[in-house]
Amino acid sequence: MKHKFLIALIICIMPFMAIAQTTTTTTHTKTKHKKSAKAKIPEWAAAHNYDATAHVYFPDFYSFYDPNRGGYVFWDKGNWSFSPTVPPFLANVDLSKSRIQILKGLSLDLHPEENYPYYMEMYPPDQNNNTLVPVPAQSNPASH
Repeated sequence: MKHKFLIALIICIMPFMAIAQTTTTTTHTKTKHKKSAKAKIPEWAAAHNYDATAHVYFPDFYSFYDPNRGGYVFWDKGNWSFSPTVPPFLANVDLSKSRIQILKGLSLDLHPEENYPYYMEMYPPDQNNNTLVPVPAQSNPASH
């Protein structure tokens, strides 16, 4: 019963998180986040002028880079998974040439996958992307 309540609560607050995030992005774009001790600069970062101070969404691969946790968050077998290294389905992808969305304004303490339906709608995947990657169900909340 508690699990169902938590799921319902998360689903109800997602729209407000998106609104708050949009507002924060426009008003606090110059705020510098202190890098976590875990944060390291990925190999693909320089090509995107990325400095590991924000989460990154890879829309064509339905995945995130989380500098606070120091790795990648991706959909795997019906759940969000974490890996400190590039997930297997991205092993042969040149992420320095991939489309990314830097999620400025989202606190590094938050987990971006918890608001996944918002990112999928805001930053849809490339329709020409023929890569077979696991696609999260939009109705599934993040599970930890």
